[in-house]
Amino acid sequence: MVCVVGCVEPYEFVIKNNEPTLVIEAYLSDKSFKETVDYPSDGRYFSVKLTTTTDVINVRPGPVKSAHVLLYSEGGDVWEYTESVDQPGTYQLVMDDFRAEPGVNYKLSIELSDESSYESDWATLPTTTVPAMGNISFRETDIQAYVVESNKEVLKSVKGIWTDIELPENTSNEPVYYRWSYKPHWIYVAPLARSSSSVYTCWATNPLSVQNYALQLDRTGKYRKDLFFMETVRNPKVYTRYSVLIVQHAMTEDYYSFWKEMQEQNEGGAIFDKPPFNLHTNFHSLSGDKKVSGYFGVVQEQAKRWYFDVSELSYYVGSTLAADCLAFRDIAPECVNCTQYSLGVATNVKPSWWEE
Repeated sequence: MVCVVGCVEPYEFVIKNNEPTLVIEAYLSDKSFKETVDYPSDGRYFSVKLTTTTDVINVRPGPVKSAHVLLYSEGGDVWEYTESVDQPGTYQLVMDDFRAEPGVNYKLSIELSDESSYESDWATLPTTTVPAMGNISFRETDIQAYVVESNKEVLKSVKGIWTDIELPENTSNEPVYYRWSYKPHWIYVAPLARSSSSVYTCWATNPLSVQNYALQLDRTGKYRKDLFFMETVRNPKVYTRYSVLIVQHAMTEDYYSFWKEMQEQNEGGAIFDKPPFNLHTNFHSLSGDKKVSGYFGVVQEQAKRWYFDVSELSYYVGSTLAADCLAFRDIAPECVNCTQYSLGVATNVKPSWWEE
């Protein structure tokens, strides 16, 4: 059974003690910012996200600000990350052409404002030959899932689609360790706004609207791998047009094991079903026995943008937005202004890469 109640939570690092732990999220790939623009997308700079967390479930991670983050190559080159103004605790390598090069070892060095410092192991691109990314498709299905009705969870049949990817034949004679992540966008129309208004049509996004990622250890290829399920009936994301940038990473066995361990820890409901445990990390504290979690990996990257129109379904799905807005005495702001959309971030400026 797949639970589709609410949004998908971001992954959590759960530690065995209450001592604050530095959490580091970082990777490099063989695709530069300019190359990711051509996916097409808004582009992606390499970043390092620093947070602190404890094992207290109701306490969300806090950003770690004013750190000094450096990237080293084994050949002696050094690059400095810059902290984002809009996202404190996130540090970016703002270089349009930078990408990881084959055969080059890289490591991260991080110094916090309290002068504690951390360092990763050396990491390099995997050498396995990875075939071109396969085609994306979907199939209609009904699943048994818990949905909320009258403030209660009930088990019902839910109509939706499974999105999957074709894994081409693996002729390398070596296993390929895959991870797929998703960046969704969709059109949101404010149902009670004038169609001529600038706040009638918006392009919305919310990375938590689909599951975080999928993993696959592949030895042969020539089959399809399920990626994510999406409900279709009474799902405003699919009423007009929906798109997902599907990013594929091929990685080392150790990096794959980290994500597999993360996935297993976070399976279940909002509260973990398994006892918390420390995840494997390739970061080390250079300041005594301070706690650190996360993994620095270097990956081969490919991506495809997939579009879905509700007209592709074999059954009719109509919008219920206007009726839902009129069902309440107080009209929600998003009913008359699409930029006030409450289930994500919305803009009335069409992305340059969006296809009609």
